[in-house]
Amino acid sequence: MTQAPAPKLTDHQPVPVSAPSGALKNLMMLLVPPIILFSMFLILYAMVRANLQEHRQFLMPSGAELWANAFGRPEVLAELAQRSLITIGIALTGLSISIPVGILLGVIMFRATILERAMFPNLVALQSIPTLAIIPLIQTALGFGTLPKVLIVAKFTMFAIPITLLLGLKSVDRGIINLFRLQGASWRTTLVKACFPSAAPALFAGLRIAASLAVISAIVSELFFLAGRGGLGQMIINSKIDFKYEQMYAALITATFLSVCVYIAFTWLGHRLFSDWHESGGKEN
Repeated sequence: MTQAPAPKLTDHQPVPVSAPSGALKNLMMLLVPPIILFSMFLILYAMVRANLQEHRQFLMPSGAELWANAFGRPEVLAELAQRSLITIGIALTGLSISIPVGILLGVIMFRATILERAMFPNLVALQSIPTLAIIPLIQTALGFGTLPKVLIVAKFTMFAIPITLLLGLKSVDRGIINLFRLQGASWRTTLVKACFPSAAPALFAGLRIAASLAVISAIVSELFFLAGRGGLGQMIINSKIDFKYEQMYAALITATFLSVCVYIAFTWLGHRLFSDWHESGGKEN
């Protein structure tokens, strides 16, 4: 009687679970991560609230209280919508300043090494200055209107744009640049037709960072400039002063939602532009 040969280890391999494909996969990739993160946040929130003394639990309202005194009231929803428009307007206006200025600075630093060495430390210093330290100067020079808020947003969001653009421009294949030089192309032509397309994915990475900071910086600016009709930042301060903590948390949740929406919009735009020719566009083989 012949004995059967012992199976080799290579004959038994783990069978991986096939990943869902098509629309189901895209839906899972879109929904599962934020659901997991939101669930973890809710668990942490509930744990912290449970450890509070009973007479202090009003500082962290429950979901039922948040609905009854904030999201379930039409007048609060209307105020949230109006103030959201103000906040998003300040954020987008600040971005409309920081994006072209940041791109211009990135090109200037790429054009000459001596300019890069002169400007880069100043950009770092500008980003490192605490906003609270320059608020009195801004108030004295510009008052308490919308312009100071917009400039604060521009300050917060500009730093990542020239840095990522400069990194992308310096990463362009030298063979491509040499090919343009052999053809007698000017520096401007080389920049527009060779350098910018190659550096665009890195630039959009900086734009996504700036977009995620735009709404946050708009709210921070409103905390220092409370004159006039403000946005969500002013609503947060007023609700805290009036001990309306449910409305304060509603404004915080709305601000977070706006920030995520702006980030997703820039991410979607980057994917639409680069999905056909660059791995940063998110297309998988």
